[in-house]
Amino acid sequence: MKFVYDVDGAQWPDGMDSNIKLTANNILKFVRNVRADARQNRPRLRVVPVDDLGDVRMAELRNGLMRQIEHLSNASVAYDTAYMQSVTGSIGYFRIVTEFESEDSFNQQIRIKRIRNPYTVHFDPGAREFNKEDARWCFIEDYMPRGEFKDKYPNAEMSDFDAQSQGQAMEGWFEKDKVRIAEYYYKVKTPFTLSLVERRFEDGSTRTEAMEITDEVKDFIKRTKANVLKDRESFRTEVKWAKVTGVDVLEETDFPTQDIPVIAVQGDEIVIDGETHLLSFTRGAHDLQRMLNFWLTKATKIMAKAPDAPFLLTDGQIEGHENEWNQPNALDRAFLRYNETAAGKPSREQPIPPPIGMLAMIGSMDNGIENHLGVFESFKGAPSNERSNVAIQTRIGQSQKGSFVFVDNYARALIHANKIINRLIPKIYDTQRALQVMGEGGDVSVERFNAPTGEVNAENNPVIANDLSVGSFDIIETLGVSSVSRRQEERQDLLAAMQYAGPVAPALLPFIFKLSDSPNSQEITKAVADFMSAMQEGQQKPQGGSNGG
Repeated sequence: MKFVYDVDGAQWPDGMDSNIKLTANNILKFVRNVRADARQNRPRLRVVPVDDLGDVRMAELRNGLMRQIEHLSNASVAYDTAYMQSVTGSIGYFRIVTEFESEDSFNQQIRIKRIRNPYTVHFDPGAREFNKEDARWCFIEDYMPRGEFKDKYPNAEMSDFDAQSQGQAMEGWFEKDKVRIAEYYYKVKTPFTLSLVERRFEDGSTRTEAMEITDEVKDFIKRTKANVLKDRESFRTEVKWAKVTGVDVLEETDFPTQDIPVIAVQGDEIVIDGETHLLSFTRGAHDLQRMLNFWLTKATKIMAKAPDAPFLLTDGQIEGHENEWNQPNALDRAFLRYNETAAGKPSREQPIPPPIGMLAMIGSMDNGIENHLGVFESFKGAPSNERSNVAIQTRIGQSQKGSFVFVDNYARALIHANKIINRLIPKIYDTQRALQVMGEGGDVSVERFNAPTGEVNAENNPVIANDLSVGSFDIIETLGVSSVSRRQEERQDLLAAMQYAGPVAPALLPFIFKLSDSPNSQEITKAVADFMSAMQEGQQKPQGGSNGG
């Protein structure tokens, strides 16, 4: 990341003996283009039911709840920070936390937080899954001022860890006014016996159900004369959380899912000789950027040392004005005086041109950076023969393929994060509550969840409205443009369709105004719809007249 943003002269290698080191950071513009593309084309994720207990309406309510969680968390900051880290430094992170709604409430809420420094995160190196879902543990390091540490943990010893992390400066680990702490997530697996139990009912029907064998279940099997078809050994995964120093456990609790809620957004992953390597978007372009800086600096030095183009003149042309002509370029003179002679006026030689070979190298390095990153002139607005919207978009898409692997990995991370949130929802929002849900267009409404209706079902159990604990749901992905871009694209499609719609064109007008981003779009849409409705009623009204005699 230091190289991409040229922090502390990182684009110049150590040991370069030069008093002038110029930098033309051509890589950064491509990185910003890739980041902008990810913002405009954020993956579209949806909750869908996956069993007979989950229904489409509850899936849509979960969608709205998850959108509101993202909105209140300002999740776009966490997402963009992690994506930027993966593009420029090969990996980034964000996290999911639970916190109390307020200081005087026991109700908890789900929030998405960014992790500013990816080098403070340490995952289990034995994790093999792409998003590290199978990691057994994870550390997130931080610092706490010593005064705050003493107030919060008066009985704890102020001790740092001793290890140094890649990406951290040594002098930052042992500061007198700070204590190094870490959040520690780890998984605990508890074995149990799972049995497939067949129950037989009075009407002769049967139903099989997987049950954990406990004393209560054994009594149930015996009482109902159920049959155990088969057993297997399984285990249940729990996630624990602790805040620790080098020697003390300061806090600890359970995290209510089986997932470590730290999301890795990875760059380009390759495995060579059994070792995993992560590559940033700019990794292979570093030497090209260094060479561009070198040749630019070299050419600048040569041109700076080159003498100014001399004047050709005679003594008589400047006689009496020698002081002005001795240093013609030293002062910002508005004019230079000369004497009219038969030789005419003084003339100047052509300036020394830049070295052609060096200019060729600068151009070659610039093109080489584009070739490596896979982002070409068509993406930067160069003229072309394409005129139709489809052709232009296809051309731009060709130039974006070089970065698609990072966009795709980003989508995988968001899917994993949303799966965790989806599993957290029934654990965190487990009481009767009124919660805000956000529609796909950004409209917000309030829904009551886990609310008793006062009715009972066929099994004499109370009916709960919007019960978040009922049904199984999963996350699917639709990778596409943002909702704003989708509205604009749909509006353009409708405008194009009106040219060929004929008599049905007026019916499309309300939808065109509805998709407008104008502040008064809703009022305009209603006015157009009312006008069109009045016109239709007028056309359908029978005309008066005599029927003849």
